Amino acid sequence: MKRLKIYLSLISFFCVNSFMFAQVGVNTETPAATLEVVAGSTGATTAEGFIAPRLTGDQLAGKNAQYAAAQNGAIVYVTDVPAAPAGKTIGITASGYYYYDATANNGAGANSGLWIPLSGIKKPQFYMPSVVLPVKGDALPNTTNYTYSNGVFTVNLFNIYKTQYGTPQAKSLSSATLSVGAAATAFDYFILYYDPSVYTSVTVSTAGVLSYSIVADYSVSEKTFMNIMFKEK
Repeated sequence: MKRLKIYLSLISFFCVNSFMFAQVGVNTETPAATLEVVAGSTGATTAEGFIAPRLTGDQLAGKNAQYAAAQNGAIVYVTDVPAAPAGKTIGITASGYYYYDATANNGAGANSGLWIPLSGIKKPQFYMPSVVLPVKGDALPNTTNYTYSNGVFTVNLFNIYKTQYGTPQAKSLSSATLSVGAAATAFDYFILYYDPSVYTSVTVSTAGVLSYSIVADYSVSEKTFMNIMFKEK
């Protein structure tokens, strides 16, 4: 009898441990992922859905110190905006679902953390910083980001953006940083306007390199510039 009890205990131990590492299903015996929740009923008498933890903005702000790298990706439902949005909750401007991005900059420096709306997220788009567009092949600002050959100028817009955003000339807070795209392929590029009396054959590549030529007998005026926009993919 004693030996039988030992065998049963071992079987129970292995069964419990196998369940600990198994996939979990709610209302299903065959979950297809780490956690799968199936509606308990399709009838009109019950409400179905998943409800995340619900907190007011002030309650969530009171937990700021509890959110760090380990909480990256956490999801909550904010029922009301905080009285004074700041720091990690500065982006909470309406009730709704939010997720925690531990790598985001909330104004206190890189990786300071930020709650971001889970729905209606728009990809960032922004104007290219000020950039010199030469009209003479022998007057390039530098040969790192500019080339001229056979009447065609090229300007590496992505490299110039990365340099300007990465090394600003002045800052309101010494520890503040700007987010910088890691690769040129992370963006789409748009030329919204250019002066056709000076520039011609204007194109921009998927690598963020602008190409153009200069019109013969051109005349530079207050309209001689380009509006360039980046959009994150």
